[in-house]
Amino acid sequence: EKMLYDQAQLVLVYVEAAQLTGDPFFAEVAADTLEYVQRDLMHPEGGFYSAEDADSVPPELAADPSPLKSEGAFYIWGDEEIGRAIGDAADAVRLRYGILPDGNAPFDPQNEFTHKNLLYAARDIDEIASMTGRTVADTEAAVSRGRAALLAVRSARPRPQLDDKVLTAWNGLMIAAFARAGRVIDGHGDYLGVARRAASFIRVNLWKPDEGTLLRRYRQGAAGVDAYAEDYAYLIFGLVELFQADGDPAWLDWALTLQGRLDALFWDPVDGGWYSTTGKDASVLLRLKDEYDGAEPAASSVAVLNLLALSHLTGDSAMADRVAATFGTFGASASMSGRGVPMMLAALSTYHSGVPQIVIVGEPDAADTGALSGIVRQHYIPTAVVVPVSETHREALSRLLPWTGSLRQREGRATAYVCRDFACQTPTTSVDELDAQLEETTHT
Repeated sequence: EKMLYDQAQLVLVYVEAAQLTGDPFFAEVAADTLEYVQRDLMHPEGGFYSAEDADSVPPELAADPSPLKSEGAFYIWGDEEIGRAIGDAADAVRLRYGILPDGNAPFDPQNEFTHKNLLYAARDIDEIASMTGRTVADTEAAVSRGRAALLAVRSARPRPQLDDKVLTAWNGLMIAAFARAGRVIDGHGDYLGVARRAASFIRVNLWKPDEGTLLRRYRQGAAGVDAYAEDYAYLIFGLVELFQADGDPAWLDWALTLQGRLDALFWDPVDGGWYSTTGKDASVLLRLKDEYDGAEPAASSVAVLNLLALSHLTGDSAMADRVAATFGTFGASASMSGRGVPMMLAALSTYHSGVPQIVIVGEPDAADTGALSGIVRQHYIPTAVVVPVSETHREALSRLLPWTGSLRQREGRATAYVCRDFACQTPTTSVDELDAQLEETTHT
């Protein structure tokens, strides 16, 4: 089974791992995952579908009039089948993906993987080159040919059932994943374009601006179900990531509007934190707060992270007050069962570490802007907010973030400002100086 919210959160983790370690493997995993989402989980107009089932019809039973589905049938391979599909690249592919003659499933209680192989990254390219006597380049080419051949074969198999609902919350997470990848991973496709299309899809189909409310679900042209707190929180998260990636104030403006509505509809003014529901549905007897970061993080955990970013963009003290109140509410659960609230603890870590502001003033397509952004990309500063400022968006951005109005290019060149609590270091047009300032920020 492949769930959209899993793919989104895993991409975010792998993008951060790539930024932290510099290991291209992590970026490749993120890129492969986003390629899958674009290919198999994307609505033609831009949103993302929810999931694909685990079960499907085995390819050898495709012609059966009443075939039985089985677990993982779309994804498993026989050794001989791989040999037929790939030919001279089979040895490298077998080593790369852990293929064994009699199958590689270590545990198969239902006997559905007998003599079959589950592909996984078993060995790196350098090791395979050494084992096969190929050059690294030849090994990479062989594995690439093999992947393409296997994809062609698999594409002809009966597909798993697609859950074609477009859910606002899960789309928010995936918008964040594409936007973060577009900001951090260089040269892997139009990730920002995909994030923008998805956000626009949600705005057109699931946002009711006259009422200031979101809907939760869209399918085959019909939208419905009043949104929960998680829908607002996750979408705000995606929009804040998208603003940091492309600098369009419209995303930030919408995020601030949604945050206002989240607070108005779900905030608990007595104990802090956000209820899951509005309380308007009479069939829901109790308004509860989700206090567990499970497969999906709790709305309050994401909302606190959002407010930490938004408060360090706007300077709004009311946002900081809500952050503090929520930490107070969740303090007991965090201290007694920290493993159950990892996202809330990430927010607490962010709160204590501080939220630096990294401003890049310059036109997005200019080489000097790209050089400064490239330096930012190389530094893993997970608590920072990035603010791109271009002349195209300056006026609109200044209305939302007045403090950015005085931040200008120096000597007609793209300029970086590294700030903390709205107090900035000496502006610089030098990639080396920016590198040094960010290095200092990382260790502050």
